[in-house]
Amino acid sequence: MAAAIELRDVTLVRRTQEELHYDLKRTLLELVNGRVRKIRRHTVLDTVSLTVAHGEKVALIGPNGSGKSTLLKVIAGVLAPTRGTVTVDGSVAPLIELGVGFDPDLSLVDNIVYYGVLLGHAESEVRERVDDILEFAELGPLRDQPTKTLSSGMSARLGFAIATEFRPDILLLDEVLAVGDERFHRKSSARLDRFWDAKSTILLVSHDLQYIEKSCDRALWIDHGSIRFDGHAGEAVKRYLHTVPGDDSLQHGEELIELAERSRRGEIVVRGTSPTDEGLKVFLIREGRRHWVMTPELYGKLGYVWDDIIHVDDAVIREVPEGDRLL
Repeated sequence: MAAAIELRDVTLVRRTQEELHYDLKRTLLELVNGRVRKIRRHTVLDTVSLTVAHGEKVALIGPNGSGKSTLLKVIAGVLAPTRGTVTVDGSVAPLIELGVGFDPDLSLVDNIVYYGVLLGHAESEVRERVDDILEFAELGPLRDQPTKTLSSGMSARLGFAIATEFRPDILLLDEVLAVGDERFHRKSSARLDRFWDAKSTILLVSHDLQYIEKSCDRALWIDHGSIRFDGHAGEAVKRYLHTVPGDDSLQHGEELIELAERSRRGEIVVRGTSPTDEGLKVFLIREGRRHWVMTPELYGKLGYVWDDIIHVDDAVIREVPEGDRLL
């Protein structure tokens, strides 16, 4: 039986962000002055090879900018590799940057049909599901409005509703998935649960290492566009955490509290350094207490990203008085 996903020596080289913003006027001035500016490129993925069997649940872990989300886009066909081959066996639902790709001048209904066909579904089948999709996205009254009238959150909800209305063989899930308010987020999470069985193949990008250990048998640790480790999820998490730098200057809980009070927002996000359940927890230090952030989407909604997390010794965190559990 063919693998669900197979990558062989996939390399992706792209122009740097500075090059992408290098405008025509500046380019012409360089040419007039007899200077030819060498194009600089960056290797985002470097000879990546992997095989994912049908029904496998595989997590991609690593620091921001390591190539995790880019790898999902290559598998989804959004980006073409510079070298190497990508083979996918089955229908794919890429839950990546939801809502990107809608035609702003088309109505919601037309964009649903367009988006659904792009995902590989028959037009007649998509049209039969239009009402259900709009109902789930809670956008029914806007069905004939141009999509450009939607907020970014509404567009994300619509993209999520389309992608998950049909059961895919392969689900590509980026943790930027947190769509809508808390109520809609719970609703979308419940819908995703139906894919988490033996039938669907799932590739998940997430910084929630505790969730990965519990939900995935296998994880790939990616760093600088290369796979550093491919194996059991618990071992991958352990190896990755050993490379996460900690702040050894913070020796007491009082220092964490003082640091939070001095910060611009009056709070900081911290995480332990040990590869244990306790060390994997994220805490918000605020008003002299440590509040356990129980879902990774929450600290994203609070305006924090992975690089904002301060890694300190678990014992130091425990010295801060316990506060509320944040859901």
